[in-house]
Amino acid sequence: MYRTFYGFKERPFEITPDPNFVYLGEIHQEALAHLTYAVREGKGFSVITGEAGTGKTTLVHMLLSRLNGNVRTSYIFNPIMDRADFLNYICDDLGIESKGLKSRGQSLTALHTFLLGCYERDEKVFLIIDEAQSLEPGLLQEVRLLTNLETSKSKLLHVILLGQPELNRIMKQHRFRALKQRINVRYHLRPLRFKETKEYILHRLKRAGSRNLSIFDKGAIKEIYGYSKGIPRLINTVCDNALLTGFSLEENGIGKAIIRDVIRNLEGLDEANGERRGIWSILNLFLLLILLGLIAHFIIAMHFDKPIFNLWR
Repeated sequence: MYRTFYGFKERPFEITPDPNFVYLGEIHQEALAHLTYAVREGKGFSVITGEAGTGKTTLVHMLLSRLNGNVRTSYIFNPIMDRADFLNYICDDLGIESKGLKSRGQSLTALHTFLLGCYERDEKVFLIIDEAQSLEPGLLQEVRLLTNLETSKSKLLHVILLGQPELNRIMKQHRFRALKQRINVRYHLRPLRFKETKEYILHRLKRAGSRNLSIFDKGAIKEIYGYSKGIPRLINTVCDNALLTGFSLEENGIGKAIIRDVIRNLEGLDEANGERRGIWSILNLFLLLILLGLIAHFIIAMHFDKPIFNLWR
């Protein structure tokens, strides 16, 4: 709706992981470098953690877009499944025929055979699991056991786990000590700082084709950072809603007043305030009725020339 009004070729703050809009600040460059190193060097186990919305999935999509033909990948975006479904999903995603595979052992055999074929063709195979903090303990152990598929010189399957900070706490548990020992590459994505948040917003405006990079003034950016704490997904949500609000008000620039209004809406504060106003309105009406009753009582008492309190007898 607001694209034409602000002169955008595309909407700049979509929350989908579009590699064309990736902002590679220092922290994201380092994370991508770690992932690229894991792929090129064939590291057996890599873990990337970060708060929800910090860009882990976006980094993986960017990594996948850069891979050449000698890398095969299985990407699991929802790891909530049982062990049999887990193995079948990997086989299907890698193009291994799994319709006739009924047992876990048959699936493992088919996967092992496939991996050996890839090794002979000098192809690397990566299993990438998003939201890895949601893996059941038994499934996390299954992932560890899959890294046992190897030759005397090389791992046949390489694993990249992406998860929220809870994943680190899970892997510190004593029962996962063998898994923790196998991690070759580990990186934690922190949120953006204020300067990076400003650069992030400007970067996405440029990528969207904007000729006006001052749409969000300094006060607006401070409000955005204060609310989002530098988490890209929240920055996108606030900015997208702010542009829509600005368009509806026919404002060429976005100031802190619009941002505050958007934040109130996102947090449901306007609805809560509306409920409180409704309660106060009812209370005020009740007090008004009491006051009117007292006035009527006083008038009646004066009319009959009786003491006011005698009317209560």
